[in-house]
Amino acid sequence: MKNLFIQRFLVSTLIIVLGIIQIILDTSVGFNFGYITVFLGGIILLYSTISYITSRKNKSQEKELSKEYDERDALIDGKVARFSLHILIFEILILMFLTNYVVIPTNTTLFVVLVSLIISEIGSRKYYNLVL
Repeated sequence: MKNLFIQRFLVSTLIIVLGIIQIILDTSVGFNFGYITVFLGGIILLYSTISYITSRKNKSQEKELSKEYDERDALIDGKVARFSLHILIFEILILMFLTNYVVIPTNTTLFVVLVSLIISEIGSRKYYNLVL
């Protein structure tokens, strides 16, 4: 997420300055809306300062969580690859056994292997995302 502290600080300072100018130049007897403008600028300045301070504190926590998330993704990828390799080995053994008795075209065999690996990869990834 982009840090907007400088933009918020400049906008709040501009609003405060405009409010002060409005207070100085307003000569009416009624309520002066310059005070509301200065108050609004102060609130924006306070909000931007607090959000900047809390975002600086959370950066280290975000880095640590990101590192844990990357480790989790690597673990999931490894488990999915291992599961896909086992499926591929079993399919090759079954197809080797079947080709002794039935003639299977190569394109059909490769298509079946490809589709089954895609399905097993999607299914195992969803499973490991839920389990881990």
